[in-house]
Amino acid sequence: MQLKQDLLYLILFTLIQVLPKIFQRFKIPSGITALFIGTIAIIFQPQLIDDPLIKFLSQIGITSLFVFAGLEVDFEELYKDRAYLTKYLFSSILIILAICYSIYSFFKVPLQESFILALGIFTPSAGFIINSIHSFELSSNQEYWVKSKAISKEIVAILLLFIALQANDLKMLALSLVFFIVLFFLLPYFFRFFFRYISPYAPDSELPFLVVLSLLAGVLSKELGAYYLVGAFAVGIVASQFKNKILKKDQEAIFSSLENFFNVFLPFYFFYAGLKIIVTEISVQAVVVAVCFGLIFIPVRVFLIRVFLGGFQKKRKESTFNISLSLMPTLVFGLVIMSILKERAILPNYLIYALIIYTIITSLLPSIVFSFRKQD
Repeated sequence: MQLKQDLLYLILFTLIQVLPKIFQRFKIPSGITALFIGTIAIIFQPQLIDDPLIKFLSQIGITSLFVFAGLEVDFEELYKDRAYLTKYLFSSILIILAICYSIYSFFKVPLQESFILALGIFTPSAGFIINSIHSFELSSNQEYWVKSKAISKEIVAILLLFIALQANDLKMLALSLVFFIVLFFLLPYFFRFFFRYISPYAPDSELPFLVVLSLLAGVLSKELGAYYLVGAFAVGIVASQFKNKILKKDQEAIFSSLENFFNVFLPFYFFYAGLKIIVTEISVQAVVVAVCFGLIFIPVRVFLIRVFLGGFQKKRKESTFNISLSLMPTLVFGLVIMSILKERAILPNYLIYALIIYTIITSLLPSIVFSFRKQD
C-alpha cells in the first residue's frame, strides 16, 4: 500500500508540475490546467480530497501567493493616486453591493452568501495577475495601472470578505479584529528581531522566514473563521515596509526567487480546488447562469475601468482596453470564494458551479484576446 501511495504521489507531482507548463504554450494559464487535473483526479482517487499532504501543499501555495501580493503593495504610489483610486474603489463597492442585492433578489439566497458570491464575481486576483502580467506585453505605464488597481481592489475585497465571513458572529468578529490588530502591531518587532539577531548569521534565510510566518498567520486566520489569504496578505503588507532588508540583495533576483517558490506550490492549490469540483454536479442551469454572469459582468468591469482610467491615458481606447482586459482574471479569488461557499453549504450547487465556470472564462479571456491580437 505504501508503494502504491508513493507511486500515486510521484504521478500526481509530475502531472501537476509538468502538464501546466506544457499547456502554457497554448496560452492556457497553469492554474486552470492544474484545476482540471484535480477535477479528473477526484474521479479516480476520491480519497485525495482528505489527503493531508495535498492539503498542506495547497496551503503553502495560497499563502505564498498572497504574501507575494502583499509585498507588491506600495503605499506611497497608492497614496499618490489616492483621489482616483478612492473614486474607483467607491464605485466598485457600490457595484458589488448592487450585484449582491441582485443575486439576493433574483436567486432568493441569503444576503451574506449573496455578498460573498458578489466578491467572487467582481474581484480581480492580484497575485495571479501580477504573476501573469509579463505575458501580456503591456507598457510599463499600463503595468503600473494594472498592478495598482488589482492590489487596491484586492485589499478592499479582503477586508469586505473578512467582515462578511463573520457578520453573523459578532464575538468572533471582535476576536478576529483583536488578533489582526495585535498581528499588525507585533509583526514589525518580529521582523526587526529577525533582521538584527538571525539574518546576519543565517544567509539567505529572509524568504523562508517570510513564507513560514505567512503560513502561520494564514492558518491562525483560518482557525478564527477568516481564510488563509487574510493572514498571509497581512504579513505581506507589513513585510512590504521592510523591502530594503528583505530585498537587500538584487531586488529583481529576490522577487524572482519568491515567484519561483510559489510557482512550485501554487499549482497544488489549484489542484486541491479541482478536487472539490464534482463533474456530475455541473448542470445546464449552472452553465446558463455562468454565461449570463459573463455577458453582464465582464462588460460592466471593462466599462468601469475605461471610464475611470480614461483621463490618465493619452491613447485612451487602446490603453484602457489593455488594462481592463488584464484585470479580468478572477481565478484565485474566485476559487477561494468557491471553497468558502462549499464549506458553508448554504448556496445552491448550480450557483457555485456558475461562479467556477465564470472564473475560468474571465481567467482565459486575456490570454485568448492578446494571442489573437498578436496574430493580427
